[in-house]
Amino acid sequence: MSVNRVEAIQSIQDKHPTAAIIYSNGLTSREAAHFCHRPGNYYLLHGMGEALSVGVGLKQARPDIDVVVVDGDGNAAMGLASSCMLPLEGLTYYVLDNQSYETTGGQPTFFLDDKVPQATVIKIATGKEDTPNPPAPEQIQAEFSAWLARK
Repeated sequence: MSVNRVEAIQSIQDKHPTAAIIYSNGLTSREAAHFCHRPGNYYLLHGMGEALSVGVGLKQARPDIDVVVVDGDGNAAMGLASSCMLPLEGLTYYVLDNQSYETTGGQPTFFLDDKVPQATVIKIATGKEDTPNPPAPEQIQAEFSAWLARK
């Protein structure tokens, strides 16, 4: 049984209440920002396939905090090269798999269950919530930097 994206995101946040959570661009960031915003969330805009790279870099720069990366299946496929850095202690990697590039029109994706064994794959239903764009990049950066400074 699959859940919707918002339910999956909320479940991840509930499991990692004090972690920095990096969200991939597209619907993952949009729905997280609109329905599940909290301090410590970082939403990627215009960076398809870069969430895991950002998460790895953050974990290496700040080994004292837990880092979670939440990718869509299309983003995960685009950023597959970063998976060579896994496993990385203190970094948890989730892939929300609806087998579709939903943001760009629903083109099918392949998935990599066997190619990224360190990822926790969560099957999600297709469909999206009506959401506005995420906050402006300057606001995302300022809020996340302030959160990091308190850690």
